[in-house]
Amino acid sequence: MPGRHVHFNEENIFYSPAPSESSTSPTLSESSLPSSTGPTTPPQLREFIPLGPVTINPILAYHPFVFPINYDVSYPPNTASANIRASPFNLDSYRLAEAATSPPIPVLSLQNDLLPWRCDIRASTCFYVTVGDVLTQLYSFLRTPGSRDEFKAAPSQSIRDAISAVYRKRCSRASSAEAYAEEQRKGLKRVDFLMGRTTFMGLSSTKLGPEVWVLNLQ
Repeated sequence: MPGRHVHFNEENIFYSPAPSESSTSPTLSESSLPSSTGPTTPPQLREFIPLGPVTINPILAYHPFVFPINYDVSYPPNTASANIRASPFNLDSYRLAEAATSPPIPVLSLQNDLLPWRCDIRASTCFYVTVGDVLTQLYSFLRTPGSRDEFKAAPSQSIRDAISAVYRKRCSRASSAEAYAEEQRKGLKRVDFLMGRTTFMGLSSTKLGPEVWVLNLQ
């Protein structure tokens, strides 16, 4: 009978305003949300973020009723497929290599109200973030272990209970007793903080900059 304890591994369109001196001040999200683990963005990348309108690729765009792709973010990105009700395109290697935004930009920062972290998506194979970068790096970000302190910082005991329940359910998906034990040993993950809201609904713009987008989940 699996234990009930949580284990921890301690290891749309944005219109950018004209630049001004005040624009260099940190925003609330930049100062309060820790970034995901990864290399620091070189300062010169900011020079390539456009000042005009930035739109998200339709494959990644938020729609309140029809999600753009069939994807549960708790599973590897190779399980994602195009939602034919929302898009006539296949989610093939060609689509995955498309720029995530128009015009292309080198970094995206994703935020979700359920997560106390910011997920930074960086260009991996060229000078701009691709659709594939978003799916692959989002999955890696959500597989990062959550710490004991982060778990304790959840707003209420009911939320901690919900996170714990999702953790146990995720471990129970393992295909064997050995796989279950291994998943349990790895401990709580950031994906557990979503409390089961793992259906990808797309990205929507914010007023925080052309690189900052809301990660909508259901």
